[in-house]
Amino acid sequence: MKGSVINEIKRVEMKNPILIEGLPGIGLIGKLAADHLISELNAEKFAELYSPHFIHQAVVEPDSTVRLMRNEFYHWKGKKFDLIILVGDSQPQPTDSYGHYESVGAILDYVEKFGLKTIYTLGGSSTGGQEVKTPRVFGATTDLQMVKEYENYGITFKSDPGSAIVGASGLLLAMGKVRGMKGVCLLGESPGYLVIDARSAKSVLEVLTKVLGIDVDMSELEKRADETEQFIKKVQDMEKKQRLQQQLKELGDFGYIR
Repeated sequence: MKGSVINEIKRVEMKNPILIEGLPGIGLIGKLAADHLISELNAEKFAELYSPHFIHQAVVEPDSTVRLMRNEFYHWKGKKFDLIILVGDSQPQPTDSYGHYESVGAILDYVEKFGLKTIYTLGGSSTGGQEVKTPRVFGATTDLQMVKEYENYGITFKSDPGSAIVGASGLLLAMGKVRGMKGVCLLGESPGYLVIDARSAKSVLEVLTKVLGIDVDMSELEKRADETEQFIKKVQDMEKKQRLQQQLKELGDFGYIR
């Protein structure tokens, strides 16, 4: 395998298709949001992407069989537009610049043949460890007019010179723009240390569904967010207890002072 390869499982006809990207990244925010969208809309998988730029390992399935790492394309047919939802196991490694450009190019080549003109990419924006109770959703777009339009959906657009959107979430928009496509990146605010940030994923998906004008039940994401927060609280309580025990031990090492 010299480059990324797309295996089309079934042929689909589309009307006004929109691409939603939710590949793994900070807090798995984009992936959680896109996976939830697929589940709630009962979207059907129609293609898979395999790439030598993904990490060199095989995925072991629940039945103990192995398969290659892959990205997956799902299709949902709406009344006014169709959705292509892109999810997957991995992106190319952070240091593999060529791999990112090559795989994103393959994705755009494929979806372009359906007449695709609009892209929404989903991801996370790290606060550097600062906890977030109500995650904001930050945005970046392919043109200034879209900034004015999407501010009405509660998206925060901020001027941050030198900032960048790493990986597919940024490249799909930037490379798509060269091809005449337009798009928006939605980034959920997250501490960054969470392996799974369902609360932020819910915030991102709420904005996306509002933009698209579709209804999606968020109860499962809310449940997962509550479970994650309870787990984190337990870990934090354990850490506090361990620190207290260590402090008491250090005090005890001084012995009794008359």
